[in-house]
Amino acid sequence: MKKLTVALFFSIFMISISANAQTYKTAVGAKFYAAGGSIGGINIKHATAEHTALEGSLLFYSGGIGVEGLYQYQGPINGAPGLQYFVGGGGLLGFSNSNHGGGTSFALRLTGGLDYKFADAPINVALGVDPFFYIAPSTGSQLALGIAFRYVIK
Repeated sequence: MKKLTVALFFSIFMISISANAQTYKTAVGAKFYAAGGSIGGINIKHATAEHTALEGSLLFYSGGIGVEGLYQYQGPINGAPGLQYFVGGGGLLGFSNSNHGGGTSFALRLTGGLDYKFADAPINVALGVDPFFYIAPSTGSQLALGIAFRYVIK
């Protein structure tokens, strides 16, 4: 599975290496992760340059909240207007009030996937493969599928 994911991202990167303009600058909406638990919340993505973007989320999960920040490299996919690939990483800081040892946790994050901006509507949808690598207070990892639905502001 790991080799297939790396091969997929490498293939997408090599196919879409040509430079095109960003399809949108800023979009706000919701992001959800399909994984071991229910995680979702408010999300914003802002392009900082032609091929880079910052993405942030305020996430809610059972017994806590989290703040996520990601830096992404993105580029167009030739022959598919509005469709881009993205790869990147960042971190997740979680705050739990659980009766089972609540506290603060931190995870490193990787992300990669596809981002689509509809041509005739201010709607953006993204689908990504998102591994979490927990480093505090204990270590572990989790693979999640990230789904974002956003309204394009500009």
